Amino acid sequence: MYLRKGTNGVQVRTRWNVKKNEVDTFLGIYAEPEKWDSELQQAKRSTTHQVGDNNPLTAREINKVVNEFLGYVDEVFTEYSLKAESPTNDEFRQAINAKLGRKPKLTEEELENEKNKLSLDAAFKEFLEVRPTEICWGKYTHRKYNQMLTHIKACNENIQLDQMDKKFLNTVKMYFIENGYHNDTISKHFRNIRGFLTWAKGNGYTVNDEALAYKANIPSHAKRVIFLKFEELMAFSEFKFPESKKYLSRTRDLFCFMAFTSLRYSDLCMLKKSDVKKDYLEIYTEKTDDMLSIPLTSHAKALLAKYKDKVPGNYVFQVPSNQKLNDYIKEAAELAGLDREVSEVYYCGKTKHETVHPLYSTLSCHDARRTFVCCSLAFGITPTTVMACTGHADYKAMQPYIDVASETARKELGKWDKQTSRSKVVELIDKLSEQQLAQALSMLQNQFSMTA
Repeated sequence: MYLRKGTNGVQVRTRWNVKKNEVDTFLGIYAEPEKWDSELQQAKRSTTHQVGDNNPLTAREINKVVNEFLGYVDEVFTEYSLKAESPTNDEFRQAINAKLGRKPKLTEEELENEKNKLSLDAAFKEFLEVRPTEICWGKYTHRKYNQMLTHIKACNENIQLDQMDKKFLNTVKMYFIENGYHNDTISKHFRNIRGFLTWAKGNGYTVNDEALAYKANIPSHAKRVIFLKFEELMAFSEFKFPESKKYLSRTRDLFCFMAFTSLRYSDLCMLKKSDVKKDYLEIYTEKTDDMLSIPLTSHAKALLAKYKDKVPGNYVFQVPSNQKLNDYIKEAAELAGLDREVSEVYYCGKTKHETVHPLYSTLSCHDARRTFVCCSLAFGITPTTVMACTGHADYKAMQPYIDVASETARKELGKWDKQTSRSKVVELIDKLSEQQLAQALSMLQNQFSMTA
């Protein structure tokens, strides 16, 4: 144990020889040389040491640190002797520092890595680079995660990973509610946040456990599936638009083609002429990169024939932007009289809202895909077959559509009563004479002419 002048005063240090190599350690305390007993290697009794701006220490406090340190040294050598080994310089230094509760000094590279472990921006940058290679991402997946980061930064521009605790996520939740987001949308954003944080923790970043366990605890309501009934779809597909609004005819055709084939907007845009076979489409979906083989109905084939030579190049259709197409769909549907009232129930925070609006005002590209699913299920086509066309991965994703189809089926059961009445009429007709049949026919014709 010895004294050496340092930047902030005279330091109490120790020097050990390990395998003829010297290990020098600062004990973290200071002493006045004239009050130090060099023979006993400790502070002289009943002295107080004031060195520079450091807090004053009594001899008892200094000697306590010295004795504890010597005890740690004995522990280290004892632990190594039990293994019949001697510590190297680095091992000795690391063991002593560990017992003193000191963190090892990091290199500049290690310091940068430690800093990055706390950095939201660093984690997010790596997430966007690495995650798409681990699972299949569509181009829209990048957008939703970038939106997620934008919302987080809107609540605290300088937030770091380890600071994202329960309190902060509650702030994010209130940000969504105050800005009018529906609870279903809020839940989606929090699923994205949790997915990102889970990935970050699994890749060595420092993530607060409160964030991983966080639940928004907001009420939700099953979202109503918006779709066209088969009769509405057929009426829409045959509607004659004015010559001055030819763009609405093209819009309607694009919507109907998606409704006849289950294509998403992204797949419609990228549909190539080489994807069209005789009786089916064969495509790799843009969103999930699934390979789908979709049978072509006569309605879909008619639209393909209509646009066969109208679009130059490799693509089947010339498609406007998603936003513009959605606007045109609403305009076309309104003109075609698709004004059936549709009710919607949703929550913003704890407040329940219910709105009623005409069908045309809410129609969008994706409702064409929903129309395909709902009509197919209502026709009795099995969910498995429909999923093979749409690329839905499991029944959970199909459940809302199955529920709608069940409701449609219950309404269709009313035809049993109609069929029973028809059977009774046929039975009575069989009992009529030719003269009675002629009279009955005449009466029916008169009745129809009056109601027409």
